[in-house]
Amino acid sequence: MISPTEEFLSPRLKAVHDMAVGGLDDLTSRRIIDVGSDHGHLALYSLINDNFSSSVLTDIHEAPAKRSEQTLRMYGFADRTKVYCTDGLDGVELKMGDIVVMAGLGGNNMIDILKRVVEREEPELLRSIVWCLQPQKSSDKLRQFLFETGFDIVDENACEDRGFYYVMMKVMYTGVPSEFTLKQKYYGPVILRRIAAGEPQVLGYKERLDMRFELSKRGDEEIRRMLEEV
Repeated sequence: MISPTEEFLSPRLKAVHDMAVGGLDDLTSRRIIDVGSDHGHLALYSLINDNFSSSVLTDIHEAPAKRSEQTLRMYGFADRTKVYCTDGLDGVELKMGDIVVMAGLGGNNMIDILKRVVEREEPELLRSIVWCLQPQKSSDKLRQFLFETGFDIVDENACEDRGFYYVMMKVMYTGVPSEFTLKQKYYGPVILRRIAAGEPQVLGYKERLDMRFELSKRGDEEIRRMLEEV
């Protein structure tokens, strides 16, 4: 049986975990929710190492949902875990202080999930939840949605895992839309500050983005304008 300690999570998921719980006190009174849980490793790692009160795991496909359920049962956490085969957070009753992780989903998928949550939940509840998002693609569209819908990006970082760079962000709901520049949309407001500070983990990510944007600027007017921003 694999021990869910330091080697249990991939570098990507370990970075997502660390951002999700970073700076938070008294995790024993909180619940972690892993949307798109796949194998259940993130929730299991968090229950053992952070001693969350409980966890909720969701996956839209039946096989990964069952796999997650088996993983948590095998390690003795069946009584502290609920697993749903559902789309995002549909059918999940959110609670004050929840920490919701969405890692490995597309940005557009995350937008759809967040839209439904914002439409159905009270603002007071939404403001108490910590969201940690790691989109596989369309991070620019996700950021625009967050800015326009009233989510504040309180932290953001990048990591490298097996030759690929991933971006992750911690966000909180305020209900107040915010203005943003195109550079903030495409690079990320906190990422830009980390780049200015010369943090190594984001400089490689910036290089990849620079190359991608240079290739696409001729056919994308918005990207061309973004690259011209001071």
